[in-house]
Amino acid sequence: YFQKGFVFKRIENIMNANNSNKKKFDVVIVGAGPAGLGVGILLKKLDLDFIILEKNSIGASFKKWPQETCFISPSFTGNFFKMPDLNAITPDTSPAYRLLTEHPTGEDYVEYLEDVSRFYDLPIKTNIEVFGLEKHNDVFLINTNDGEYKSTYLIWAAGEYQYPNLNTFPGSDLCLHYSHIEAFSELEGEDRIVIGAYESGFDAMINLTLEEKRVTLIDDSNYFDLINSDSSYSLSPFTRDRIDEVIDLFDYHTDSKVISVELDKGQYIVKTANNKTFSSPYKPINCTGFSTSLRLVNNLFDFEDGYPVLNNVDESTKTENLFLVGPQVKHGSALFCFIYKYRQRFAIVAESISGRESISQYFIQEVIHEYIENNFYLDDLSCCDDECIC
Repeated sequence: YFQKGFVFKRIENIMNANNSNKKKFDVVIVGAGPAGLGVGILLKKLDLDFIILEKNSIGASFKKWPQETCFISPSFTGNFFKMPDLNAITPDTSPAYRLLTEHPTGEDYVEYLEDVSRFYDLPIKTNIEVFGLEKHNDVFLINTNDGEYKSTYLIWAAGEYQYPNLNTFPGSDLCLHYSHIEAFSELEGEDRIVIGAYESGFDAMINLTLEEKRVTLIDDSNYFDLINSDSSYSLSPFTRDRIDEVIDLFDYHTDSKVISVELDKGQYIVKTANNKTFSSPYKPINCTGFSTSLRLVNNLFDFEDGYPVLNNVDESTKTENLFLVGPQVKHGSALFCFIYKYRQRFAIVAESISGRESISQYFIQEVIHEYIENNFYLDDLSCCDDECIC
């Protein structure tokens, strides 16, 4: 089923879910991206009664990526050797095998997510926007544009990309946020200022430089020289290789925190804390990151250093039976912000919920075993504090 061009016969799952009037479930998952789908597949295998509510369509965030943007984590088919594709959301699937590419685009990856959803016949209801939720007498009440849904357990998997940070500095509204770019090839002008220099900032710089534009990249620290064995905190090798191809073709300003952007007589003026000033007739590109969907439910979590506080099964310490999956999961210094990281917690969440529902431990372990055997199950977080020796 992973061969490119294969047409599924089972396409009725989303249609049936959208046409269903049922509003009460054991589990509601919010978000049909890789996190929501990945944990949903396990709930399906465990025979739990659940629904996935999606604001737009499957993998909607990836559809919003700029056309040129690719995954920084490489896809490679190593499943038979218990080294699953880094971008896979189940142990038995591989985007590399399905898409025949090492670094998928956002559109590529949506194909994979849609195929996996159909194969596992996941109950997904699309175009359902969640406005908020509360808990009353051990039941979650989920307020949506389709009325109120109820559940005993709720898994929040709504992600980040659809929630750009648009208020990083005064004048942010004058900029073009990275997530609002459809294609770098369509941006007009001969020069561009890029604000922010982690993965999205360097990706913008590289793609604009390849379009033969003069690019000024403004970094509030020095990500290029920052080396860390955890890819959550330093640039990926894929990005560094691409930087090497254009290393002499852009201006890079480190330790230059942007404090304001102004529009004066048709010029966008960018000022930094170290008294640098840059100008361009074209909108600066804001690559300073994203807020999160958690703002919709932040009253149900405690927070520490900007991240929700979770127990050892990724459950809110403030609200029982509310679980989090996806890039906001953090334990100590371990930030699970890439697919190959947070997928290792799917089985932890599913195992916890199914155990509370008095499902046979033998059956649970039978389902979870595949995940444990294929490095999709990380319950000992002490290993995440280690640094590579070389």
